[in-house]
Amino acid sequence: MKPKSRIAPTPSGYLHEGNLANFLLNAALVRDGGELMLRVDDLDRARYRRAYVEDIFRCLNQLGIQRTEGPVDVASFEEEWSQEKRLPQYRTALDRLRESDLVFACPCSRKELQNGTHVHGCLDRKIDLDTRDVAWRVDTRQVSEELLIPDLVQKEPFVVEPHTVIPDFVIRNKAGRPAYQLACTVDDRLFGINTVGRGQDLLPSTAAQMILSDLLGFDALMSRITFLHHPLITAVDGSKLSKSAGARSEPLRIDGSIIQRLEGLTKQWLG
Repeated sequence: MKPKSRIAPTPSGYLHEGNLANFLLNAALVRDGGELMLRVDDLDRARYRRAYVEDIFRCLNQLGIQRTEGPVDVASFEEEWSQEKRLPQYRTALDRLRESDLVFACPCSRKELQNGTHVHGCLDRKIDLDTRDVAWRVDTRQVSEELLIPDLVQKEPFVVEPHTVIPDFVIRNKAGRPAYQLACTVDDRLFGINTVGRGQDLLPSTAAQMILSDLLGFDALMSRITFLHHPLITAVDGSKLSKSAGARSEPLRIDGSIIQRLEGLTKQWLG
């Protein structure tokens, strides 16, 4: 089977060097006869800006990354490829998940959950899933204490404790919209993705998607997708680069030296 990977940015800010390095890595993973999809993860409409989508295409073009599937420009993205177009598939998955004993309704706020305790009796399953203004969550107390995540280049698998790193993760938000973990799990299966390079900060997401794959009755995630979890590129002060944290207030200027440096970095990640 030929490798098929995806570049899956979120249009919630201007791209930074970490995003670009990840793009180059996923392109390299399928360089020998594989396929590369562009999938823009735009479910977070509150932070969506058209300028951020334009920035994605600008960066891909300047990096010279050729794709085999997905939108070719902003117009085709908005007309055909937005995740808004796949809401029926996500809702079908949610309908299946609502039958699971692990899924519960939760009206708790982030502040109320700061100490990890649900204050509305959510875990007793007494709140109906159709109640207004509740999120749907997966009870991570009821899954394996440790999940092993094999890696393409790491000799030993990563060990992740779901309830520690991503406790009771959300699959539908309080507005009734599918959440990232659900949409990503559905999309990767829908488009036949079998190779993924992502940052080590997303190991909790990989664990959540392993759980959701099982709950949805999909083939086990690790049997379908080979992962490479790469180290993060950090800011000068050692902090994580993040669009949501304002890592870039304007589009990144890309020149030959940046591309050369990031290509060298991806070669290191590939071992």
